[in-house]
Amino acid sequence: MDASARAEPAAILRRITWPVALAVALAVAAAWYVTWATSDLAMGFVMAAPMGSWDAVPWAFLLLVVMMVAMMLPSALPMVLTYHDLSRLEGGEPTKPADVAGTAVFTSAYFAVWGLFAVAALIGLSAVGLLGPLDGTLALVPAGVLVAAGGWQVTRTKEACLTHCQSPMGFVMQHWRSGRVGAWRMGVRHALYCLGCCWLFMAVLFVMGAMSLAWMGAVSVAIFAEKVGWRRILVSRAIGVILVVAGILVAFQAVAAL
Repeated sequence: MDASARAEPAAILRRITWPVALAVALAVAAAWYVTWATSDLAMGFVMAAPMGSWDAVPWAFLLLVVMMVAMMLPSALPMVLTYHDLSRLEGGEPTKPADVAGTAVFTSAYFAVWGLFAVAALIGLSAVGLLGPLDGTLALVPAGVLVAAGGWQVTRTKEACLTHCQSPMGFVMQHWRSGRVGAWRMGVRHALYCLGCCWLFMAVLFVMGAMSLAWMGAVSVAIFAEKVGWRRILVSRAIGVILVVAGILVAFQAVAAL
């Protein structure tokens, strides 16, 4: 098997050892449990911010970071493992132990960016009254978000960002920075590319079912499928079609209810 094949996300995941797989599975399961157990609390913190209770925002950030871990860790894992493996290299040779602390810094930067985005998105949506039940013409907003998310799937920006997410080795080789500061910068950069791919998925999640485990699961599966699955560009286009069709159906329902 050549280097490009070994660098594929699915191939990277197949090389995971059982202890690592078990640790990741436990971390994801714990994050899903915490998200479920604190969903009302997190939403209360977010809803309080537009009313001036900004002391709650750090707690909302922490809870939303846990939510991002639950949803995004499986699809981010190939990138994290690639960074961990390449941190052994010096002068192109594996001459030192893998940088565990650097890997942790890289990963924490990735989830910090996603947590900040989630907080900002939820506070913004709450401030303009787009969280919770929507009445009247506002009931068309979820349909618009679904259609916009479907349309985003076929844009060049989406494809460019998705390429970085689908090619962990390519990303690391292009953006490698040494040291812990470099690990943080790489984690932030990778998170920004991931945001370019998935920010409208999150908008769909928050507008259609903020803090809903069912919607979280659906978005998580969609993100994993287009980053790690088979024939990922085709999968991405198919997700776009599903989103547009869902948006049309939601629009019909909203119009019928007016």
